[in-house]
Amino acid sequence: LISSFYNMVDTIYVGHLDNTESSAAVGVAFSFMALIQAIGFFFGHGSGNFISRSLGNKEYDKAKNMAATGFFLPIAVGTLIMVLGLLFTTPLSRMLGATETALPYTTSYLRWLLLGTPFMMSSLVMNNPLRLQGSAQIAMVGITFGAVLNIALDPVFIFKLGMGVGGAALATIISQFISWLLLLGGCAQKGNISISLKNLSPHIWQFGEIVRCGLPSLCRQGIASVAVIALNWAVKGYGDSAIA
Repeated sequence: LISSFYNMVDTIYVGHLDNTESSAAVGVAFSFMALIQAIGFFFGHGSGNFISRSLGNKEYDKAKNMAATGFFLPIAVGTLIMVLGLLFTTPLSRMLGATETALPYTTSYLRWLLLGTPFMMSSLVMNNPLRLQGSAQIAMVGITFGAVLNIALDPVFIFKLGMGVGGAALATIISQFISWLLLLGGCAQKGNISISLKNLSPHIWQFGEIVRCGLPSLCRQGIASVAVIALNWAVKGYGDSAIA
């Protein structure tokens, strides 16, 4: 619910701008956010499931190793996506279904989102192991606070600072980063497995566990992204208002 709320709030505020292209850009970018969420759930559910079972078996070292791998691996993957996305923002925007008139607004929105991709993905990863360790309230507060902050920051960046649709994306990634910090702090609280670089010792079996337990989430959430992209392509011939 909260993940969708980011895009919903951006849409409401951007809808007050004097052009339809900005609203269309947010709609197009939603499919990218859904894809980032799908990859985040893939790592989060994959590693969190193993951590939960390891704690139940009192295999604490294995749980700590997987927690470190599950945290740092999506940051690396998110950074790769960020770099490639920034290099090919225009082709990416077209692939997602942006029209030529909405293309400048879509690229403006996506560039900011791409900068926050490692944190967006990592937040979803930390959220899942926290819940699977029994710290559901900490996970909820961390995720929810960012969405509430986004409501306050959106009008500042969009209207006060005159950044338009790009300001909506900037507000989103700042809010996501604050959520990331809160969740990271939650992992350090007593009773939870803290994230530590010294526990990072990636092995092939860890990747196998992440794939085995995380692939269903990737497919389930990823198909939503594919569906939105397909809808964008289906209606883009009718103009930006149809996509918006």
